[in-house]
Amino acid sequence: MSQPDPHQGSFDALLWRALVFDHIYEALVVTAEDDTILDWNAGAERSFGWSRGEVLGQPLHAVHRPMAASGTDGTLGAIVQQVGRWNGTVQFVRKDGTAAMCEVVGIPLLDSDGNTRGTLFLHAEPVAPESAAVEEEPILEATPTTLAVNQQLRDERFLLRKLIDAVPDPIFCKDREGRYLLRNAADLKMFEVPNQGPAIGHDVFELPGLKAHADIYYADDMEVVKTGKAVINREEPFETPMGERGWFLTSKFPLQDESGEVIGLVGIARNVTDVKRATEELRAAQLRLIDHVENSPLAVVEWGPDFRVTRWAGQAEHMFGWRADEVVGKHLGDWPFVYPDEMERVGEIVQRLLDGTDYRNTCQYRNLTKLGRILHCSWQNSVLHDVAGKTVSILSLVQDVTDRVLAEQLNKKATTEKQLLERKLQESQKLESLGVLAGGIAHDFNNLLTGVLGNASLARMDLPEDSPVQPYLQQIEAAAARAADLCKQMLAYSGKGRFVVNRLDINALIEDTTRLLQVSISKRAVMKFNLSPGLPVVLGDATQLRQVVMNLVINASEAISDKSGFIGITTGLTRADRAYLSGAFFARDLPEGDYVSLEISDNGGGMSQEVLEKIFDPFFTTKFTGRGLGLAAVLGIVRGHNGALKVFSEEGWGTTFKILLPCAEGVAEELTAAMPGTEGWTGSGRVLVVDDEETVRVTTARMLEACGFTTKLADHGRTGVEEFSADPDGYTLIMLDLTMPHMDGDEAFRLIRELRPSARVLLMSGFNEQEAIARFTGKGLAGFIQKPFTFPTLREKLQEIFPAQPAAV
Repeated sequence: MSQPDPHQGSFDALLWRALVFDHIYEALVVTAEDDTILDWNAGAERSFGWSRGEVLGQPLHAVHRPMAASGTDGTLGAIVQQVGRWNGTVQFVRKDGTAAMCEVVGIPLLDSDGNTRGTLFLHAEPVAPESAAVEEEPILEATPTTLAVNQQLRDERFLLRKLIDAVPDPIFCKDREGRYLLRNAADLKMFEVPNQGPAIGHDVFELPGLKAHADIYYADDMEVVKTGKAVINREEPFETPMGERGWFLTSKFPLQDESGEVIGLVGIARNVTDVKRATEELRAAQLRLIDHVENSPLAVVEWGPDFRVTRWAGQAEHMFGWRADEVVGKHLGDWPFVYPDEMERVGEIVQRLLDGTDYRNTCQYRNLTKLGRILHCSWQNSVLHDVAGKTVSILSLVQDVTDRVLAEQLNKKATTEKQLLERKLQESQKLESLGVLAGGIAHDFNNLLTGVLGNASLARMDLPEDSPVQPYLQQIEAAAARAADLCKQMLAYSGKGRFVVNRLDINALIEDTTRLLQVSISKRAVMKFNLSPGLPVVLGDATQLRQVVMNLVINASEAISDKSGFIGITTGLTRADRAYLSGAFFARDLPEGDYVSLEISDNGGGMSQEVLEKIFDPFFTTKFTGRGLGLAAVLGIVRGHNGALKVFSEEGWGTTFKILLPCAEGVAEELTAAMPGTEGWTGSGRVLVVDDEETVRVTTARMLEACGFTTKLADHGRTGVEEFSADPDGYTLIMLDLTMPHMDGDEAFRLIRELRPSARVLLMSGFNEQEAIARFTGKGLAGFIQKPFTFPTLREKLQEIFPAQPAAV
């Protein structure tokens, strides 16, 4: 038997649906309009003996006996087409020649337009076998029973079609080769090409709406056919003939005959395009969120309800040093992550999140990195809940604010330091202003005292020793000397006192000075020495530094008062950096480095902060009566030696003064021995006295004349130069004041030396020698004498300049 082409024409879907029920036990036979057998199922092979391949294309009467039932002429198929549905008993012959009777139901197969295109015959189980030589025609009989059965079959067919077409998802059946046998309304609606019908008998490679992804569909079909196993929820793309694209979630099941052989497949596909797009959008959003988290400029840490790390992302590894695999699963307290001093506060923050007190909070505390570095971090914590309100996790966004915190601390420190510097600057400006005032007053007073002391010295020298005037002159000299001492203190305070600079061993100077103090301090005070050996020398004036030590030791003794106590004197070498120097008086311009230090401390009553702020003010005192400049002079001497002074004091705990003096190179010098007596020494020659103060000029001239010199006077530098230029070689000595109007001593000295390079010049000034002669170093200055001076002092200085009597000019 030859098999007809199953693709010819457009068959009604029900024809091919019949094959879907191949596994039905009863015999099913499908015929064309001319009663040619188109297909039959496994039940027909069992009942009739012929295989499907042997009967396809053969006439139905090869199995059914020719007949004319109840006056009805024509074939059985023609009868069914006439009556619509038919039920009756039919005789048939098996392949082995035996015959049997069975109930048969015939159903016309209609196309989409309602035209009959064939017949489906359903055979009941044979009644009894008969002999092969049966010649009788089949008995066809229409009865009320068969008509009722036909109506029931019609109803079931209608219901089955309605049910399949009512399903909103595409449903289809295919044979073993992947050709369509059935397609429901949903499938046809999506993929049927207009004016081309349901394409029953065609495969996916031939349909425009499906061939774009035919390889995928065919592969799934063949997997089901070959393995006999269902494909469940396979995701397949689709593209409709109208160009709509999307995704199906398809399940395909094998169709098997009663022997278990796979004869095709049935499938159902659900359009999940919207779900997939939503899923993809959700996934994309999740990926974007994850990307944002992973690339966040913040550290992202997620904690479980037990406060164990569940996520370690963003800048967490870069910021803290630990990898995710090193910390995920660890409890907050399981590794050194929080600075120890912060743990208690962090525990309170965590508890507020866990017990629901805070749904979110912001805090700042110190964390530790893997390498132990301290970070200042800002934490923004949020509690995440599920739909039931149960805590799922705590999300923390962490920002490293170390630079900001350190900058704020630095700014705060800078502000504090600025305020301290401004206060010190104000104090320095105040002290400097007072120093300028004191220096100016001392200079003017020295000029006046020069006349007083000089004239008193001359008067005493001219009078007999037993003159009743001598005691009065002595009182005048004593008072003038005390006034001169006060001027020296004022100059010391201003930093312009007389300095005789030598390389000094500070330890030797202290030992020499304190021997004089033993009888001056309180009998209840014990002096304790801690002098470091081998200290570098310092450049200083021994007399001035002795005054510093004496003032501070006497102050310490008075602080101890009538109680038992000690006075400690300590020397050493101190390495002073900028921070250390910034806390000292007048040290802002001093270089960092090593300084020889001198500490004088006591365990007396100490000082309040209010007193500390005033101790260096001139004439300030906590004693019942003032005793001069006191500590103001000490500070001035230290300033004059380019040193620094620090004070440490607390009420009830005593006071310590620490003096820093610059180190110098070389070895200590022996102090200059006293000059031999000058009594009776005389000189000769003419001296030019240049000073703007008449008293100084006249008094100085008288003292010079008493020493054997003649004098010429000038009231300021310009007249002095004019007098000298009139007779440059006529002067043995020029006594020149440093500070004068019209022309100061510096300019006058230069012009005099231009007129006569060998001229001897003795400089006079109320300021200290070091400052006064600094501008004359290396220019041939003969000497310096500080005002006020007495006659013996002047005669001593003249003897230094003229070791032998000068020749007459």
